[in-house]
Amino acid sequence: MARQFLLKARVPKPQGLPEDVRGLVSSLDTSLELEMAAQIPPDSPALELVQAVEPDFLADIAWHASGGGYVNQKESEAARKAFAYLEQIFEKHPSREVKALALATGANLYSRPRMLTETKAYVDRLEAFAPGHPAVAKWREWLKQAAKEDLVAPKVGNPVPHFKVEDLDKARHEITPATFKGKYWIMDFWASWCGPCKAELPNLHKAFAKYKSRGLEVLSLSWDKNARDIAAFRKDPQHLMPWHHAFPQGELAKTLNAAFQVRGIPHVLLIGPDGKILATTEALRGEALEQTLEKYLPALK
Repeated sequence: MARQFLLKARVPKPQGLPEDVRGLVSSLDTSLELEMAAQIPPDSPALELVQAVEPDFLADIAWHASGGGYVNQKESEAARKAFAYLEQIFEKHPSREVKALALATGANLYSRPRMLTETKAYVDRLEAFAPGHPAVAKWREWLKQAAKEDLVAPKVGNPVPHFKVEDLDKARHEITPATFKGKYWIMDFWASWCGPCKAELPNLHKAFAKYKSRGLEVLSLSWDKNARDIAAFRKDPQHLMPWHHAFPQGELAKTLNAAFQVRGIPHVLLIGPDGKILATTEALRGEALEQTLEKYLPALK
C-alpha cells in the first residue's frame, strides 16, 4: 500500500511553483477562482504569492474586480474599477515587488486594446519606481513595435488596409476597397455561431435599411467553418443580411485577421468615401451604431 507524507518548510518569501503544480492549480474552475481572487484586499499578503508564482494573474484579478467588463476604454466603468484596484495595491501594499507588479499590470491591461499613451504612462511610472525591473525593457520594446505597427494599423484616420476577397453571393466577382470608392461602408467580421455577433444583427439590419438610400454599403466577412453554415443562417427571415458577403479561408483568413488586427468578433469598421477609417467596433455596436452613422451620413435633402 502506497504511503503518503507531507513535507513542511519555511521560506523567507513565496517561491515560484514547478510547472506541473501550476498545471494542477490552473485546472480548477477558473470562474470560481477569479471570483474568489477578486475579493483579495489590496494590502493582502496573498498578493505576494501572486507576484511570486503567477504575476500575470493579477491582470485577471483586476479584470474580475471590475465586474468582468471589457477594460478597453479609459472612461469605461470597468476600466475605472480595475485601475482603481491597481492603484490601491500600489498605495497600500507593503511589498515593493507587489507595488511594481501593480504598475506592470496597468501597462498590461492598457496594452490589450493598444492604448499606447496610457500603456507608456504606466511603464514610465514603473521605471521611476523600480529602475531595472525586467518588465520595463519588455514594455519599452512592445511600445516601440506597437508604434511602428500603428502607422499602418486599421485605426481611425488611417487608410483601410488593402484586401481582395470573393463575393460569396456572386461567382467570380471580387471585392476590394475600390469596390466601395466614394461611399461610406461598414466592414463586419462575424460568424453565425457568435452570440454577440447575432445580438448586433438587428441593429445592423435597422441601420442598413435606414442608411442604404444615403449610400451606405456593408461587407460581412465570416469566421464560419464552411459556407453552408452561412447560407443556412441567412435563410432565417430575421438574418437575411442583404448586403455583400465574403468567406475568406486558410491563409487568406489569417492574412486578413492580421492586417485588420482581428482578435475577436464582432470586429467592425466604418470606412469613408476616401478610404479612411472613421470609426471602430466600440462606436459601431448597440445604440452607438446609429449615432455614429448619423454623424457621417446626414439625411438627404
